[in-house]
Amino acid sequence: MIPIISKILIILLFTGLYILPQTHLTDYNYKNPKQYKLSAYLKEISGLAATEDGRIFTHDDERGIVYQLNYKNGKILKRFSIANKIPDRDFEGIAIADALYYLITSSGDIYEFNETGNGKFSKSKIYRTGLTVSNNIEGLCYDTSTNSLLIACKGFPGKKLKGYRAVYSYELKGKKLIPEPRFLLPLNHLDKRYKFRNFSPSAIEYNSATGTFFILSSHVKALIEVSPEGKILNGISLSGKMHTQPEGLTFTKDMKMIISDEGRGGHSTITIYSLKERKK
Repeated sequence: MIPIISKILIILLFTGLYILPQTHLTDYNYKNPKQYKLSAYLKEISGLAATEDGRIFTHDDERGIVYQLNYKNGKILKRFSIANKIPDRDFEGIAIADALYYLITSSGDIYEFNETGNGKFSKSKIYRTGLTVSNNIEGLCYDTSTNSLLIACKGFPGKKLKGYRAVYSYELKGKKLIPEPRFLLPLNHLDKRYKFRNFSPSAIEYNSATGTFFILSSHVKALIEVSPEGKILNGISLSGKMHTQPEGLTFTKDMKMIISDEGRGGHSTITIYSLKERKK
């Protein structure tokens, strides 16, 4: 099964009307990142997301609590819950679209809510995507071009899709899941081309500067770059010393890349990767 968007890409490539985007994954300096230990409140840190004005938000993996972070030192600036009674769910990703915030559970429930003040709670709406715990959802991001949430699955990709990892699209306007995956990531290709055995998406984020998507893996510590049409442009391995369990990914306004790692018996961390300095 080839996604519709990939079929369109094949036609455009054949007619010469489309040129594949260049990879920007290697634009980052992976040798000298900055890393900050986080508060014990964030031992179960999961996803990351950035607002249009450059603020960084994260959330707890096991409870519906959202935190604003100062990414320059790792300090918590504020926190608020997504309901009066804090829900105990397996929350695996966060996304921000305009003024609305979204959390997704591993079983496919999307919580929609507004930002509120420090120590307060917001009122949330819950939407069922039709995905289930067998899909083992891990990543969420906002796709501006389609006004959709992209949902990265670590588990079951869908019927007749064995050997792939799938990323689905959830339309915000119609509040519905597109049945056909937006991206299909072939595991065999990732293994042969990049030595990423059992690539397991744990986060996905849109890079507004490059127009591409970055997808993080936690099982094999790795990062890939994907075009809007689903073409895998590049992949790199991440340091196992720096990343014990990479769970979240986002970009700052000046295009620094932030990766969050769950504590796993120690402190959770955020790691900041800057762009390489251009040679004059």
